[in-house]
Amino acid sequence: MRGLILHELGMSLRRPGLWIAYALLFAFHTVVLFAPPPVGEWVKGEMITPAMVWPAAGRFLAALNVFFPLIAGILTADRLQRDVRLGMRELQESTPLSPAAYVTAKYAGVLASVLIPLLAWAAAIAVLMAAIGHAPWSFVPATLLAFLAITVPAFAFVVAFSIACPAVLPLPVYQVLFTGYWFWANFVPPQLFPTLNGTLVTPSGMFVSAWMKTPSTEAALDAALNVGALAVCSVTVLALLTAALRRRARLA
Repeated sequence: MRGLILHELGMSLRRPGLWIAYALLFAFHTVVLFAPPPVGEWVKGEMITPAMVWPAAGRFLAALNVFFPLIAGILTADRLQRDVRLGMRELQESTPLSPAAYVTAKYAGVLASVLIPLLAWAAAIAVLMAAIGHAPWSFVPATLLAFLAITVPAFAFVVAFSIACPAVLPLPVYQVLFTGYWFWANFVPPQLFPTLNGTLVTPSGMFVSAWMKTPSTEAALDAALNVGALAVCSVTVLALLTAALRRRARLA
């Protein structure tokens, strides 16, 4: 299973589409952060004080959750179909690798491949902010912890569905539906239209970001429930995919 994880990780990291899409978003966010006013958002002469470190880190990672998970979901939706298209799935089914191990390895490799570049860039931005004097050095570990609490659950949720759903939906249909879902479920105000935005299955990171901004017992509970709900959804959809592959193998 370790070999499959490393193979999937390496193959995904070699995809030009991943780096092109990420590079465009990296450039956009870098401009937003560091351009002079009124374009720039953060660096306007004031410094992020120690009291602002956690709210700023939460805000930073929540902003990255607007487009990066969407790109990750679209790019990872063809991972299982690619094995079938290249004839690799039959070869894999002839090995002792179980459907559960296959899904777990596939998921872990794909998830790591879309997280690693973003983690490296976010950490570099945090270090740069501290190095130029616009944030204390405590902003760096705060950013890394915010990445774990805000970015990882969102990507874990998105990648799980993007691996599983194309098993029952045509790939282009899923990618279109997922794009619509992402904005509907995360950014449409519930006052304007019925939406999942604001519920515990909202993967935008709004609950953790709110807790980092104004820590309280209620905010901490909402954040924990949100992360837990996303984890349960991710595990459930992967379990359903495993069951479907196991059934298909029995019928083959």
